[in-house]
Amino acid sequence: HIEQEFQGMRQPLDFGLRIYFQVIISGPADTVGYPTTITIDSIAPDSGTTVPMGINVGSAKGLSFRGRLTPRGELRNQVPSDSAAAQALSPIVGSFRNFFPRLPPGGLTLGAAWTDTTSENDRAAGNITIKTVNRSKAAAWEDRNGARALRLEVASDFTIQGNGQQAGQPFEVSGTGLRNGADFLAIDGRYLGRQSQDSTNMTITLPIQAMTIPRTQVTRTTVTVLP
Repeated sequence: HIEQEFQGMRQPLDFGLRIYFQVIISGPADTVGYPTTITIDSIAPDSGTTVPMGINVGSAKGLSFRGRLTPRGELRNQVPSDSAAAQALSPIVGSFRNFFPRLPPGGLTLGAAWTDTTSENDRAAGNITIKTVNRSKAAAWEDRNGARALRLEVASDFTIQGNGQQAGQPFEVSGTGLRNGADFLAIDGRYLGRQSQDSTNMTITLPIQAMTIPRTQVTRTTVTVLP
């Protein structure tokens, strides 16, 4: 859900998307991590949804991101198979750098609690830096789709700062946000999915037009592993 104010008028927008993709993690690992490839199969808008900013979801077919997955869960050195398609789709796909749950240095055990800080530069969307402070806790064992899973609860604060171009027009952006969610990991280490929600308040500045656009958005995300 997005609301922004433009020329004195509030513009609400609601849209939903299902993104189907495949993740392949292979070995052996090198000094950075495990070779990992994420390939998008398709993006399906919900019935009645209008995809924002005229994005062509068909261009996502076969788009892949290659990188190295560290033992702590960070996907580093990402390289898209098509940089132009990745940039065009960045408002709805974003980066997979923080897709996987972050793990503590000593491994994940029930009751473990820790805090870590990440900084991500999203060059697909422009020169955008997102700094995040994550507070994590391995809260409980529970059943998840028939498997015994550890529930990893995460609360995050983040800031957004940067600039870029959209449709040939320069922009600047700044803002803050909160994210709360839970990841689920099977007892044998398999990633079983996520439920999360984040709320963001930001300001978009268009220097050429001398215009400032306040924007708020709420994103709900569910990750499900298909059989």
